[in-house]
Amino acid sequence: MAKVVASRKACTVNPLKMSQPVGAALAFMGVDGAMPLLHGSQGCTSFGLVLFVRHFRESIPMQTTAMSEVATVLGGFENLEQAVVTIANRTKPALIGICSTGVTEMKGDDVDGHIVLIRARHPELAHIAIVSVATPDFKDAFQDGWAKAVTRMVEQLVPSAALETGRDPNQINVLPGSHLTPGDLDELREVFAEFGLRAVILPDLSGSLDGHLPQEFTPTTIGGVTTAQIATMGRSVWTIAIGEQMRDAAAALEKRTGVPVRLFDRLTGLASCDALIGFLSQITERTVSAKLRRQRSQLVDAMLDGHFYFGGKRVAIGAEPDSTASAHG
Repeated sequence: MAKVVASRKACTVNPLKMSQPVGAALAFMGVDGAMPLLHGSQGCTSFGLVLFVRHFRESIPMQTTAMSEVATVLGGFENLEQAVVTIANRTKPALIGICSTGVTEMKGDDVDGHIVLIRARHPELAHIAIVSVATPDFKDAFQDGWAKAVTRMVEQLVPSAALETGRDPNQINVLPGSHLTPGDLDELREVFAEFGLRAVILPDLSGSLDGHLPQEFTPTTIGGVTTAQIATMGRSVWTIAIGEQMRDAAAALEKRTGVPVRLFDRLTGLASCDALIGFLSQITERTVSAKLRRQRSQLVDAMLDGHFYFGGKRVAIGAEPDSTASAHG
């Protein structure tokens, strides 16, 4: 029986690693040709950049509006405008994802209003998607920033009209939580393919941060779901959301497109995997392939072999809710 213990300590250990802007920036990196832009001081971006480079060992695209003390007090419109225009001219991104930080949130910058003015002053930006998300790092955590960024991308990049007559029976939407790795997404894509399904994954880190070497250098992300693919999410027959953190994004997508949603709180453990495979078999009316059946039997055998070492052991886990649930599963 799992027991969840909430810390009452007045001091938090390494809180910056769990900040909202870092989570939101990582979500934007799952879109092809994206450039995350942190609206705040240079230090906020430098921290996230170093953290990602050390973790993924890859070239990480991330920019900053470089807010100084004076700019923070007077307002960040000019810094934001200059950053967006410079990024558009130099890197030619398909998407600019703007994440606010603590200093700009405390000042109360109207980033959405700034974007309207920037687009009016620079019509050459019309072909670039600009998505902003409010992610103060003094509130909530990594997975909250990720979830908010995905929700905003759904609200701004997916057409609102439901296409009941234009459904693609072989296409599904997948909204993965921040606790899933690029390897997890690759495996999920193969599982969906076993049932003849093509998944539009938002965001898709398996395409951008899976460690592959591109043919040529690009200053933006080098893979992931494209903005054109995101625009087709209303044609899917189902949306699969993974992790409680993705509930709001799934609800927003269902509201805009009418695509029904199935939320899985985790995909770790035998029961959770069985639930997913059973659901896929049900919606496609296909039997489970011999490959998946054999993999399940291998998992059960590994559990039997390992219970001598792990049975009865007590383990303490400290993590965000969805990560903790996955570890417990």
